Amino acid sequence: MRSIPPLAINDRALYDSITAAKREPRRRRLALARPRVLAAYATYRLLAPDLDTLEAAHLPQTRQEALRHAYTVETQPMTDLRGRLLERAESARCPFCGISESSTLDHYLPKELYPEFSVYSRNLVPSCGFCNNLKRELIVDNNTGVRVFVHPYFDFIPREDFLSVRVRISNNALILSYRLQRPANMPRRTFQRLGLHFDALGLADRYRRMGLEHLGGQYPSLRRAYGDNRDAARVANKLAEEAEDFEEAFGPNYWLAKLYRGLAGNAQFCDGGFDVVRTRTQPL
Repeated sequence: MRSIPPLAINDRALYDSITAAKREPRRRRLALARPRVLAAYATYRLLAPDLDTLEAAHLPQTRQEALRHAYTVETQPMTDLRGRLLERAESARCPFCGISESSTLDHYLPKELYPEFSVYSRNLVPSCGFCNNLKRELIVDNNTGVRVFVHPYFDFIPREDFLSVRVRISNNALILSYRLQRPANMPRRTFQRLGLHFDALGLADRYRRMGLEHLGGQYPSLRRAYGDNRDAARVANKLAEEAEDFEEAFGPNYWLAKLYRGLAGNAQFCDGGFDVVRTRTQPL
């Protein structure tokens, strides 16, 4: 999970452009909904990221349908917006998970419940299809009353270490266990939100599986670093340098940064134990 800056988009002009591109009767319905929609945009900006306190606008069903239609049946302005949101470098990797390519736009507040934000740029977050599907209409956790998902545009991701990974080798297999741990100075609700986000998107298992797949591709370079002299220290240094690079680029809680830190600190892995990640097609 990570923060990305929102694009500077004139959402009032965008709404008008989409309205003008629609046919009747939806064009008229969008025009009639405009005052309530623009007022909702202002409230969204005012309350974000605490959007669980935002009440949905009460609009007639026909106008709600027209607002959803403005997103699902694209006009040229909507196509242009989609391209701008997805094509920038910060959006290449899904900010909800940090694993997969952003190939879709997620409505942070779902358009089924909040149709007034169907084409609002700050409610449209680049995401992978997996995270988009898992988010669905979840907003608040019923048990804690805490907002479930981090909002990449508005939530600040703490720099304190809250993600950790346990690395061990057992029965000729590498076992990775990701979990969250609360730093002493982190507010309880902040940690609860991180935990809800982490659990709802199944990140512990996704990080584990993708970590193992990633390491399979790193085996040749680990083998070269180890060399004929069986230089475990050189392997550990290489892993630590990779961790530093990921930390600098994506922050200290990036899942690959944590993986490389954990591996660098595992003496067994560095001293030839990395052979467990070798795929069957890779030579010794």
